[in-house]
Amino acid sequence: MLDEAQYLRYSTIGLRPLLAYTYDHLRNITMVLTGSEVGLLHDFLGLDDPSSELYGRYYYAIELKPFDREKSIEFLRRGFRELGINVEDKVLERAADELGGIVGWLVYFGRLYPEKGEDAIEEVKELGANLVRAELEELFSRSQYYRYVMEAVAVLGRARWSDVLRYVMARTGAKPTNATLSRDLNNLVKMGFLTKDGEQYGIPDPIIRYAVLRLTK
Repeated sequence: MLDEAQYLRYSTIGLRPLLAYTYDHLRNITMVLTGSEVGLLHDFLGLDDPSSELYGRYYYAIELKPFDREKSIEFLRRGFRELGINVEDKVLERAADELGGIVGWLVYFGRLYPEKGEDAIEEVKELGANLVRAELEELFSRSQYYRYVMEAVAVLGRARWSDVLRYVMARTGAKPTNATLSRDLNNLVKMGFLTKDGEQYGIPDPIIRYAVLRLTK
């Protein structure tokens, strides 16, 4: 089992042939590859790329998506019920709205609530922002425009390609080429930092959006 397997693309020893050999000849081994940057993992494996050593191999994909708002509320409600704690609906709704459907943040809120009450929401946001800050700084080092693209979507909430372009130009005083901006947006979607719904981009994790807004100040 290989966790965060998208980082294997940085290997210099040619891991795809090794994985293909394992798949073809080592019958008692089942490979499980996990990753938070699903698009990049898929690109690395090249399962749909005829030039890849893994092309044409059977695989089964399981994609774990965040809960929607109603499922997040129900998840919290059932958890508190198991603990014998009655929490007002307005608190559950606020937690779902501000923490999103990421199970880890919801669980942490549930653990803190008996001690902190509704203030646990803010504490989870602060903790989460601190946890993802290093990840964001590492991300921003990969491209000169990643920071401003993420800022644009965080500030606007939802943003079209043209909205992002105007924001980047305002913040940097320079105009990225259309190809560069499109590439960066596509990469951020592949890495899971952004989602694309029609023509609009959004940040799926409210904690990441909160952290980006804090870094923007």
